[in-house]
Amino acid sequence: MSVKRLMGSVGGAWVLAWGMGCGGAKEGAVSEVCAGLLPGDVVITEFLNDPEGPDTGHEYVEVHATPRAAVDLRGVTLYAARADGSQARDHAFMESVVIPANGYLVLGDVREGPLPEHVDHAYGDALGGLGNASGVLGLRCGERVLDEVSLSAPAKAGVARTYDGRWVPDAEGNDDASRWCDAPGAATRGFRGSPGEPNQPCASTAPDGGTSDGGLIRDGGVDAGTRETCVPPGAVGPRPLLRPRPGSLVLTEVMANPRGDDTLGEWVEVLATEPVDLNGVSLGTDSAAATLESSRCLSLAAGEYAVLARQREATLNGGLPTPVATFGMDLRNAGGSVWLRSGDTLIDGVVLSGAEEGVAVQLSASRANARDNDSPDAWCRATEPFGARGDLGTPGRANRDCSVKGTGDAGVDAGLSDAGSDAGITGPTCIDRTTGRARALRSPDPGMLVVTEFMADPSAVADTVGEWVEVLALRDVDLNGLVLSSESGSSLLSSPLCLNLKAGGLGVIARSEEAALNGGLPAVLGTFGFNLVNGAGAHWLRLSLEGRMLDMVAYSSAATPGVASQLRPGVRDAVGNDVPGNFCLAPVSARYGAGDRGTPGRENVACAP
Repeated sequence: MSVKRLMGSVGGAWVLAWGMGCGGAKEGAVSEVCAGLLPGDVVITEFLNDPEGPDTGHEYVEVHATPRAAVDLRGVTLYAARADGSQARDHAFMESVVIPANGYLVLGDVREGPLPEHVDHAYGDALGGLGNASGVLGLRCGERVLDEVSLSAPAKAGVARTYDGRWVPDAEGNDDASRWCDAPGAATRGFRGSPGEPNQPCASTAPDGGTSDGGLIRDGGVDAGTRETCVPPGAVGPRPLLRPRPGSLVLTEVMANPRGDDTLGEWVEVLATEPVDLNGVSLGTDSAAATLESSRCLSLAAGEYAVLARQREATLNGGLPTPVATFGMDLRNAGGSVWLRSGDTLIDGVVLSGAEEGVAVQLSASRANARDNDSPDAWCRATEPFGARGDLGTPGRANRDCSVKGTGDAGVDAGLSDAGSDAGITGPTCIDRTTGRARALRSPDPGMLVVTEFMADPSAVADTVGEWVEVLALRDVDLNGLVLSSESGSSLLSSPLCLNLKAGGLGVIARSEEAALNGGLPAVLGTFGFNLVNGAGAHWLRLSLEGRMLDMVAYSSAATPGVASQLRPGVRDAVGNDVPGNFCLAPVSARYGAGDRGTPGRENVACAP
């Protein structure tokens, strides 16, 4: 929603000269008034830089506040400049202007008279005219840049440029030019745009009208008949789509429960039995569906495999081959149907049972057709590892032939090894979550567990429920009996179930296991009851087992509210995390749950600048 209209004289706008260039400014002096704002707390989401007719008095800029908290712009400066930072002009907010949490504010070049209906606050002539084809537009607190975007030209005058509504507004994401487009819809109020409202999805994210990265599966059941042609690679003109028919696409492998975060590592593999285009094909489950769209041909030859995944980047998705498309819905760990449709025509569908962590279920190579994959005994556990996390599967490649015995259960193998559990087992045991039977504990040795991230001062929720520590397992281990401690206390992780982390897996230990209370953390492996110290000084976190220290990290800086301290990507061992310089603040782009910054249970990303 838009904030309440701000009344008052336009001529009373204040201008503050900071005496510095704008583009690419680095962290420096910060105004005390807005010092609590961090990069990404307020994001530019739309601008009209080329109104139809005179630009003067008609341009506007839309900004969005983080869902985490309301934002007061007092002390903040809105600025515009050429792409090289020259000819900078700015407008300072000298009085309180509040954007509600998850709300929008529209700033307008209104130089006289009352504010138009779509404008919340006037900056008068402070910015001059925005560049119609290039330049930068940003917000800063002193020298701290909160957000900055590049200005670009609309296809025609009178059309706003908007950040793609498919993406959550983000100060790093909006640096990607492919995520901006001309505002869709019809022109109203003399221009086309959505000031003060959430943006609509862009019709495309690439200059050709398709997607710059190969394809996007759009949630919401987009009609597969909306486009009947596509442009082949290297061609200038379109050709008719080669729409799949029943049986021409076969579901051959599904990873519903990868190690780590499901929202990063889930994927589905399909096989084409004849030449087809995937444009307009829908992927669905019992509860959700998504449709693949692109103006360029997403073609498969006969016998070619394609991977559809939750994330495109190999560093995030566990090392998959390049997916043809990404999707945003969840694959159910408990099992259920997975299907492919072209419009209203069912192309293929299967029903799978519960998923084993880190193991894909795959169709036997000798039964790779849409008839045989209806049979449960045609599916079995994958056995071949891929990628960096040790998950099992053959994404984008031919599957093995399933053995005749013990594999007809779509991934729940009655013959699965349970580490030799039997009535004569000795020593500590736990109940395996997969088999439901007791087995010997897989206790870690020093160096097998690494502290990779911690949140000492959450902002979205209270410290007593929102603090957490992330650990990385370098071997398949159980955390039962592990002691997490600091100078303020210690807690023992205890459970009759195996608190298991596979090799390469990340686990979260938190103050509360309730997502509604802890700020929206992913599944919590265990809880602790002491406080993580926020202030500056000599502090430490330690993992130990039966008196043996497994890993320890020390830190001395005061915690930044709402920002986790993380180990730099690429450092993944208990020696590297002893180096203070290897820990840094989680970047603005790394948000979880209720809006705090961090990547609990997920791979760390590049540090904040």
